[in-house]
Amino acid sequence: MNGRIEAGPALYTAAFVVPFIVTLAITPVAARLAHRWGVLDTPGGHKVHATAVPYLGGIAVAIGLVLVGSLAAGASGQLVVVLAGALVLAVVGVLDDVWTVSPWIRVAYEIVAGVSLWAAGIRAGVFDATWLDLPITVVWVVAVTNAFNFIDNMDGIAAGVAAASALGIAAIAGRNGDYLVTSMALAVSGAAIGFLRYNLPPARIFLGDAGSMLLGFLVASLILKLDLPVGPWPPRVVTTVLLAGVPLFDMTVVVAARLRDGRPVWSGGTDHTSHRLVARGHPRARVLVVATGAQLVCSAVAFGLYQRSTAVTVAALLSLVAGWLVLMWAFLRMPTLIEVVDPAVAGSD
Repeated sequence: MNGRIEAGPALYTAAFVVPFIVTLAITPVAARLAHRWGVLDTPGGHKVHATAVPYLGGIAVAIGLVLVGSLAAGASGQLVVVLAGALVLAVVGVLDDVWTVSPWIRVAYEIVAGVSLWAAGIRAGVFDATWLDLPITVVWVVAVTNAFNFIDNMDGIAAGVAAASALGIAAIAGRNGDYLVTSMALAVSGAAIGFLRYNLPPARIFLGDAGSMLLGFLVASLILKLDLPVGPWPPRVVTTVLLAGVPLFDMTVVVAARLRDGRPVWSGGTDHTSHRLVARGHPRARVLVVATGAQLVCSAVAFGLYQRSTAVTVAALLSLVAGWLVLMWAFLRMPTLIEVVDPAVAGSD
């Protein structure tokens, strides 16, 4: 995705506004179709909403993004690979929303998508030997895609965090003069914000797995494609992790909690960071603001650090690890939402 060409404010504005308007217009149509076809997320079990809510929000987001992506695809074969992988995962997500697909099948498609990125030259870039970057690239894609799928557990959070992540990517790519990455990141942000209009608490439509996997894969791909400094690895690691910091942190808390409690990692539950904050009495709207604001801060810090010296980024990396572990410890000590609602069934799904 060698997008080092001149681009003015008008092109960047269009990259954001077009998917924003298209997603804003199409999302109500997707909601009506979901009601007509019975593609609904019904309450019960570990679900925290009280009424049936339509899925298929991811379809509206995908349409908005494809319009911008298609215009730019002629300039880059790599962008075609990114869009193709995103759309394939969106289709897998739709199938999961409608009929339920095994988590292992979803992961298999994510692995194929990660390998496709690596084959197209979109790689982690940690090692000089490109084949050593293959497993790192695939693990990154699978981790971030599933992290966004995990964080899509409460109204607005996945869309808000995706928009905040994409804005950080756009800022770094824009400073580097990479028009295509900047445009695609702005498109992701625009589509996510357009969808957010209908996904704010109380949500009128959900992203579903189609939308969360689509956004997660796009964020993962665009972060890989960022032109970060070549040389010592600390600047790359700090910037990369921070740009997807909130969903990755939520996933580590959830995985640690489920392993500690002897529960399957892929099982649903109310043990996410958002659920724990609600259990402590915070309204869902405030939790959305906190999650999105936290990712905006992470994105801003990533923008400030990615060109810093190795000494500065090593200090930042150590601080990040320490802060991450302290926050994990704090969140794991918080009650889950189900423990507050019914202590007798604590730990069940």
